[in-house]
Amino acid sequence: MKLSKQICAATMAGLMAVSMAACGGGSGSTAASGNEGGNTAAPAVGETLGHALTYDTAAPVNNGEKIELTLWTDPEPEPYYQELAEKYHAIHQNVTINVVSQPWSDYWTKLPLALDAGNGPDLYRTHPGYFPNLQKYSYELPADTFPMDQVAEDFPQYNASLYDGKLYTIPLGMTTGAGVYYNKDMWAEAGLTEDDIPTTWDKFEEVGKKLVKTDDKGNIIRYGFSIDHAFEGFIDTMNYSAGEAMFKDDLFTYNLDNETTYENIALLQRFKDEFMMYSDGDAEDQFGHGQVAMVGHWNWVAGYWNATYPELNWGFFLIPTKDGKQPAAYDRAMPEWTLTVSAADEAKRAVAFDVLKFYACEQNSYLEHAVRIGCVCANKNLVDDPKFDDQPNLKTISDISDHLVALGTVPNFEAKNKALRAAGSDIFINGKDPKEVIPGVMEQLNSDAEKNNIVFKSSENEFKYYDQLHK
Repeated sequence: MKLSKQICAATMAGLMAVSMAACGGGSGSTAASGNEGGNTAAPAVGETLGHALTYDTAAPVNNGEKIELTLWTDPEPEPYYQELAEKYHAIHQNVTINVVSQPWSDYWTKLPLALDAGNGPDLYRTHPGYFPNLQKYSYELPADTFPMDQVAEDFPQYNASLYDGKLYTIPLGMTTGAGVYYNKDMWAEAGLTEDDIPTTWDKFEEVGKKLVKTDDKGNIIRYGFSIDHAFEGFIDTMNYSAGEAMFKDDLFTYNLDNETTYENIALLQRFKDEFMMYSDGDAEDQFGHGQVAMVGHWNWVAGYWNATYPELNWGFFLIPTKDGKQPAAYDRAMPEWTLTVSAADEAKRAVAFDVLKFYACEQNSYLEHAVRIGCVCANKNLVDDPKFDDQPNLKTISDISDHLVALGTVPNFEAKNKALRAAGSDIFINGKDPKEVIPGVMEQLNSDAEKNNIVFKSSENEFKYYDQLHK
């Protein structure tokens, strides 16, 4: 995703099970509880944290008076938020942060209902695909606490978290689908070496065929490749790497009905005929069970494999291109591992902003979390940290982070993903003509936007290489 992370509930099921097992379930838990496997050492009181954006650990919070906050999350990042709560409490002992975990399948339904009823959290884990429905309950980051020039200096993709030009969170952990994962053992079994890692689609096709395995009757028992989310995510990645912007000139209308899309669909259709498995949303387990040798997936998946399939010997390479050259953009980048302030009480809101600033500046636990969960590092000061060296996907993606496009908070992004997912099934499973299916997706999205009075402009045009991307 997983969301994208756009994340579907089915994809998340296994990861939630892992997280809930590690955390003791999906109910509420408090800052005082323990943390498994993280860096629990709190910063020293008086220490200044951060780089351009800084946090003074000696500054009192809430005038030293006791106060209690509630933080909502889904199960996957719960251990990190527990760790964050513990570290914050260690330097501000008058503040208790209660971390409450809600199942992903219920999270985005329960959260607005609770906030609307006035019994929601003071902070919540956010996601750009769902934030437009939550914006009315959320508070813009105050400029005196989060000076925009300092935020922009440390987090160049801060505009990924803008909504209507306003900043509601800090994009610490990003997710993208910019690459392909491969099973190193299967790779070697097929006689392939690192010299065979493909940079072009022609070479990728050659490698994919070699990785197919059949039984004595010629039945395929291992496919060469599979894609996650059955098309909706990977086609965005393919289009970006082929030099196609996601939005048209108006920065509102999705740019799907174009020759690049149809060329990439045709390429995937050829792959499906030759070596690709196509199914809806379980590519990570297909890979884990050895049913496929390569998978196009989101960066978070490495954390899932490390927890669920610890013996899996995986490698990673960036998505190929037609000519093998570095594209202007590899993919979009979505900020998912972060918090938004929703405290209705003014005193709690002030403390919640302080917690969020601590979150942005306390880099040790963030680095631990990035490696454990599989976040792309959005803080430019941390991308070369040696902690990433043992996670080749994060290291590689972080190194090309300026070639990832920040879209902003897109109001109908989930609708677009669902429509494309259905389109993928129609094309690859039901055999429908892409040039009939894709215009239908465009018509549906435009109709939904009009019906829901969606007014939006993507921040895609602020991308560093937009002039190369949008021609």
